[in-house]
Amino acid sequence: MLKRLNFILIYSVLSLISITTSVYASPSIGIGSMYDVFTPETQSLTKRVYNTGTSTAFVRVEILEIDADPKMNQRESAQKEIKEGSLTQERLIVSPLRLIIPPSSFQSVRILWPGDREKERYFRIRFTPVLPEENDGFGMSKDEITQYKKNALDVGVNVLTGYGSVVVMQAKNPLFNTVIDDTNKQISIKNKGNATIILDNIRYCENIKSHCENKAREIILPGREFVLQKKINNKIDFVLIEGDKSNTFNY
Repeated sequence: MLKRLNFILIYSVLSLISITTSVYASPSIGIGSMYDVFTPETQSLTKRVYNTGTSTAFVRVEILEIDADPKMNQRESAQKEIKEGSLTQERLIVSPLRLIIPPSSFQSVRILWPGDREKERYFRIRFTPVLPEENDGFGMSKDEITQYKKNALDVGVNVLTGYGSVVVMQAKNPLFNTVIDDTNKQISIKNKGNATIILDNIRYCENIKSHCENKAREIILPGREFVLQKKINNKIDFVLIEGDKSNTFNY
């Protein structure tokens, strides 16, 4: 496998482990797309968090800002604390930060950026199921917490898995400059603009298109490159998305 040149699709899987090995029933959350792109026209969006498990999920939401550069270096750090009386325009706002999701249901969070968009920025939003505690924002009484933990132990809950979604905040004046180089062995897609681009519905198909691999998706940050290796007797299809515009390519 070629090295992933895009940090965007590196998924964060967070686990809370307690001592038990029994088969269990537990919360099981899902967040849909692992990334969300704010185009210049997008001011806010709503993201659903699903619980397909058999018990109520208590989900903590955390926000980290990602500092990335074209050399694939990246650092993640918590947003700066807000001083009392200060404005919040330069922070990604996610609400609510605590979710209580019944089995086979979902809750929605709203993601909002009220600040300037002079340059592209990146954030990771972590959705982590937890065992509730007192004064942790879920508003449960001591008796309710005790009963929930007892039920969790009775059914052997030992792993609660969460995910990290990446938010790409495009600048208000994005410049798209995608260069595609088609050679005998590979197709390289270089992002020479200042805004993230998306390769959607990537798939390899036999020449007669009777059999195709599952579709894939890649995000390419400014200054980075993604390579598709060619396969014998296969064609490659993908959709290039630049902001609100999309074009289909076949090789």
